[in-house]
Amino acid sequence: MSVTPNQVIIYGSADMPEVDGSTVGGAINFANRVAFYDLPSAMALDVVSSSASDTATKIQVSGRDSTGTVQTPAAVTLTGTTVITSTFGGQSFQRLLAGVISGGAIGSLTNPGGTSAVGDVAAMGHTRLIAGHTAQAGSSNTSGTTPPLFKLQSGDGATIGATTYAGLNLIIRITGGTGAGQLRMISAQYASGTYGADTVAVNRDWGTVPDNTSTYDIAYGFLFDILPNPVTGITRVFTGAQSDVPGGSTRVFYEKIFWSNTNTTTALLGAAMQVLSESGSLPVGASLDLALTTALNDNATSTNRQTLPTNQGGGALSFVVQPSAIPVQSPGTLPNGNAASGAQAGWLRLTLAAGTTVYQGAADLRCTGSTT
Repeated sequence: MSVTPNQVIIYGSADMPEVDGSTVGGAINFANRVAFYDLPSAMALDVVSSSASDTATKIQVSGRDSTGTVQTPAAVTLTGTTVITSTFGGQSFQRLLAGVISGGAIGSLTNPGGTSAVGDVAAMGHTRLIAGHTAQAGSSNTSGTTPPLFKLQSGDGATIGATTYAGLNLIIRITGGTGAGQLRMISAQYASGTYGADTVAVNRDWGTVPDNTSTYDIAYGFLFDILPNPVTGITRVFTGAQSDVPGGSTRVFYEKIFWSNTNTTTALLGAAMQVLSESGSLPVGASLDLALTTALNDNATSTNRQTLPTNQGGGALSFVVQPSAIPVQSPGTLPNGNAASGAQAGWLRLTLAAGTTVYQGAADLRCTGSTT
């Protein structure tokens, strides 16, 4: 079976602090995901699980409100597949920085306690992008080179395509009909000539494939996947990084991430990674570059996120100005199996000139390759 786009996942590293004085990097952490999660406007969050059993699982998030102030409300206990609306005390967020569920810890967030999740867990924007629509026939699971798909109600593809961060952090929740309760993240949207204008790819196969009886909501937010391995922490890279005052010095920050191929049987050949784009454009004085480690399963750390890291064993990293694709070390293969031994590490380098303005946006981190 070919490697489909949803099967290459970006994970975090062992140490991803939100401050500048702590160790950064290390080995891959399969419990932590890296992503850029924003909301189109300040709004509260709803929380829900795909499993009725998740009635003692806790969730906590951290984010900036409309004034830019970081807010970290107390953790909330889930009520299974029953949505808790406007939770976290009704706190509104404009930008989501990090989140954890029971058993997780990332950045400044520690394990909130409670019981490990059985299902997928979502924190969804209270104001839905799409609410109560009905799917068309045509959803499917992975087949050959085709990823798992969801067939939206006619016209909804245009709604998604018009969003600021189209497809980067949109959650589908099946609210009724066939497959009710399932949660998936939209991983790609396709032009009409591929799978159809109202068809999107999702992050993994459906447990029950939706059909034209399935109703759904779509919202911005966090999704803690239970498969292919339980994700208990999500973070935005470079949280809290700040430029020096005007007239001061340029500051450089480093964060380590990993690409892993979750296909169980097929390797990705000719693999290459890049920061394809930023949405919106980085402000004047800022740049985001990338270096891949020279070996898979690199576990090197750096003293802190403002200290230049190296490869495991001490060799220098080679940073490449983006969006140039960087090939994986010889033989250029991202092995199958979702194992640490086959994970490709990359160090992101954020450069901020003195006086760089505040930025709210997302980076499109890509992996390309081929299969036979």
